[in-house]
Amino acid sequence: MRGRNLMKVFSMIVIATTLVLTGCGNEDTKKTDTEKQTKTVKEQDKKVKIESNEGKPQHEQVITVKMPPEADYINDETLEVYEQDLKKYNNTSQLITDNSITVLLGNFCFYDPIWDVLKCSAILVNGTDTKIEALSFQSSVENKAMPEKTFSDDNISELTKVKTGDFLPNVGIPIILVFSDETSTTADDAAEPQKIDTKNITIKLKNIQYKAVE
Repeated sequence: MRGRNLMKVFSMIVIATTLVLTGCGNEDTKKTDTEKQTKTVKEQDKKVKIESNEGKPQHEQVITVKMPPEADYINDETLEVYEQDLKKYNNTSQLITDNSITVLLGNFCFYDPIWDVLKCSAILVNGTDTKIEALSFQSSVENKAMPEKTFSDDNISELTKVKTGDFLPNVGIPIILVFSDETSTTADDAAEPQKIDTKNITIKLKNIQYKAVE
């Protein structure tokens, strides 16, 4: 009888130990899964930096241009510019820089002598293979119609989702770029804005940064 009782006690200990070990195993599994999930999120939200598009390979790509969420409340003039550029580029084949952001010059470009700025509409195209967020960059401009003037870069800070929407691969979004005239010393309040032929405008991007979301 005593032997049987000892066997029962031993069996209970073995069962209890097995349950404890199994429980620990589950905890280890949960911990491993959590670590994997955390790692995956970090990999998905990786920050990408591109110094310049100069000299990078390009390819022909059909793009889709979409209005950003901000189109619901921007002023009518800006909305009209956005719509014109959307009409110009939506569902068209364009030369896109590989694995980067491409700027396509829009229909609208003028020099404002009152504020001493050059404003140009453009389409930003996601030429990467992932959705992107928190896009920032610097854009420089060459204005052959006004060679006597020097314009500063337009520094675009992180664009929010209100301005980009879901910025997916091969999607373009409208934007207005503003370049300050560094050579102007006096403002002429009576001067009229001067329309610039976009054939005389070249815009380049540099210091491109964004978050890749897979």
